[in-house]
Amino acid sequence: MAQKNPLLLAAAVAHAVLSLGHTTKGLDQFKHPSLSTLPKTLLGACKAGWYEGSVFFAIIAVLNYKWSTTGLVDASDKLIASLITALCVGAGANYYRTGDTPTGVTLGLVAVLQGVAAKGATL
Repeated sequence: MAQKNPLLLAAAVAHAVLSLGHTTKGLDQFKHPSLSTLPKTLLGACKAGWYEGSVFFAIIAVLNYKWSTTGLVDASDKLIASLITALCVGAGANYYRTGDTPTGVTLGLVAVLQGVAAKGATL
């Protein structure tokens, strides 16, 4: 078993917090009056996609927790960690560009944490 990686453990906690924050933000945003003008299927897709995102962050939290004890052991682990980092960078940039600076900065910081932690955990 690899030595415990505190940065990947921190990434796990960060993604768990993102999951909760993402869910809370969705519940708040779904109250916006403009959403009632959307067709039912489009509104349903928006809500389902939002909650899929929340569960995705929870899954990534669990994966980072696992990696904090095992390290990134193969090419698949390294690719997944890279994709998580890229996703957080891209989503963070989009939030920032569209005026949601706190979310953009938060995702950017999590991306940096994820990338640095993964680099340090490569076996």
